[in-house]
Amino acid sequence: MAAIILTVMCLSMQIGSFRAVGMEVARVYNLWFTDPLGKHHFDTWPLMAILLPTAVIACYTIFLYHNRKTQALFCGLNALLVVGWYICYFVVGQTVGDKSWGTVSFRPEWPAVLPAVALILYLMAMRAIRADERLVRSMDRIR
Repeated sequence: MAAIILTVMCLSMQIGSFRAVGMEVARVYNLWFTDPLGKHHFDTWPLMAILLPTAVIACYTIFLYHNRKTQALFCGLNALLVVGWYICYFVVGQTVGDKSWGTVSFRPEWPAVLPAVALILYLMAMRAIRADERLVRSMDRIR
């Protein structure tokens, strides 16, 4: 549940900015970035396309407690999606930006750390689910 909250928080907050000569020229969100004139450009949509399904899959995974193998599989899938989000985040930071702004540099904001915390939570959940599955199998052998 905490991973879902962290993911939704990251989806709704500013995750970076482009700076030129110490001045902010664009704010980066998961779905768009805002240029100096206030216009939205949807060049960062892949970030949203990767992170939104992780929240949906995590919500669905909560209710799969009867099928622990699938639950662990979905936790692993979410972990891979978050890693993919960071790869895409790095690519967006390096490639998106208007060259008319001059020399721009990308500066990450603190909400970009939230998917990393969610990643840790997904991995911890996957480990605990697998431990539960091993415990149930050992109890079945005793019967």
